[in-house]
Amino acid sequence: MGKTIFKSAEHQAIFDKQGFIVLPFLTEQEIISLDNFFDETHTNLVENGFVSGSYSPNFDYKKKASDKIVEVFNRAYQNYFVNYTPFGGAFLYKTPGNQSALAAHQDWTIVNEETDVALNCWVPLCDVNMENGPIMIMPGSQYSKHKVLRAPTLPFFFSGNDDVVMDELEPMLVPAGTAVILNQSVIHYSPANTSNKIRKAITAGVKSAGAQMNFHYKIPGENNLEVFHENDDFLIRFDNFMQDIGQRPKLGESVGTIPYELPEYSREELIKLVSELKTNAGFSLKNNKPKAAFENQQQKGIFQRLKSLFKQ
Repeated sequence: MGKTIFKSAEHQAIFDKQGFIVLPFLTEQEIISLDNFFDETHTNLVENGFVSGSYSPNFDYKKKASDKIVEVFNRAYQNYFVNYTPFGGAFLYKTPGNQSALAAHQDWTIVNEETDVALNCWVPLCDVNMENGPIMIMPGSQYSKHKVLRAPTLPFFFSGNDDVVMDELEPMLVPAGTAVILNQSVIHYSPANTSNKIRKAITAGVKSAGAQMNFHYKIPGENNLEVFHENDDFLIRFDNFMQDIGQRPKLGESVGTIPYELPEYSREELIKLVSELKTNAGFSLKNNKPKAAFENQQQKGIFQRLKSLFKQ
């Protein structure tokens, strides 16, 4: 179990049980400020589909956007978190079209999750519905409930049976400025934006204060991961994101290797595991939400998945 990171014991308990929590986050003025900043820094949207600011080769843009997001988010951070360190942010946007879906995945293991916690604050700048591509979450799939390491050169524990997970995702249909705060280890997905407008959102990271940032690299042909200590801003330091994440890191300090084999499940075993994780998180199966749980808070590795998106 990671360290306490929420000021509220109730919020911490919900987060620990579900792997995520939904909370009011930005004021109307803060939403307007970030929306205007997005427009000012994205005057020529040439990309199609799903785009993360972290993919950009322009470090100055990434740094400017990250600094602005952290500055505006600071008030909410201080309101909700304790003993924490922000580690940047990025804009996420989806242009209309079927190519804008983001496949089901778990984010990388970037802290020691036995002792610390890293979370994402996903905050849309518009009201979110099923048409414009909500974030969808598999409740209970966080590291404390199912211990797996994650890296862009590793497959996911559900790879090959993605539909088992997809069947149990919960859509987060939230108003603009609301935060879906999720443990970085939680399985999440986002369907295509089929509306006629760009869906703008933000992802920003928070971790336990002082937690060392890590990156894991699967050594080809071995059941070993090489561990690299990284600076807090390493997520915006990739020169060529899509290429660099699949290679041995150029940045950071190698601190040696650890043995690691990803758990393998038969389809039947995975169905049972997913059912247990979700029901233990307080959710019914097959998208039948238990009212009380939601009222408490208002196939391959990611590298291959992202590559496939950019080919469309």
